[in-house]
Amino acid sequence: MKLINDNFDDYFESSAPKSDNAPHEETPEEREERELIETTIERRSNKKRIFLALGTLVVLLLLIFLVRDRYFHVYHESSVKGRIIDIGLEGSVFQTYEGKMMCYDVQTPTNVVKQQFDFSVLDDSIVQVLGKLKQTPIAVQLEYKEYKSTVPWRGNTKYIVTGIDTVDIAAYSGSIKDDTLPQPPANAAK
Repeated sequence: MKLINDNFDDYFESSAPKSDNAPHEETPEEREERELIETTIERRSNKKRIFLALGTLVVLLLLIFLVRDRYFHVYHESSVKGRIIDIGLEGSVFQTYEGKMMCYDVQTPTNVVKQQFDFSVLDDSIVQVLGKLKQTPIAVQLEYKEYKSTVPWRGNTKYIVTGIDTVDIAAYSGSIKDDTLPQPPANAAK
């Protein structure tokens, strides 16, 4: 008893039609057409690769420029005067020294504007000096660099302190008659 219907031509057995094994001779026209198609495809492929490589290079250079400009280019350098309020180590993964300073802006002899200046410090020697000056009546001038954006390992603010100098409080306060300004101790050596 047969389970499968075997009513088809089997080309793998001897009953398969015989073909002559002679290779096909290519005419000159066929050869020319084949070569034209092959070179055209190859040229298109090379052009695509070149444009893709150039496009990738341009995008990569633009990306590098934007990242450098946004995060690593110094946008502004300046200095600010005031009194150190706080300095400490902050952060979970990247711990950086962050500080606060109270700045006094004298607009007129009777109008004093207080502003808080938040900054980050990378240099340990500056951190030690600022720690000693914290909550003292000594005014300081901080030199800083401002960046457009922050990066975690540099600090939480855009302002990075690069230098510190003490300021004569009498010259700094000028004609301010405000009791909230820190006054130097009477026995302070000059």
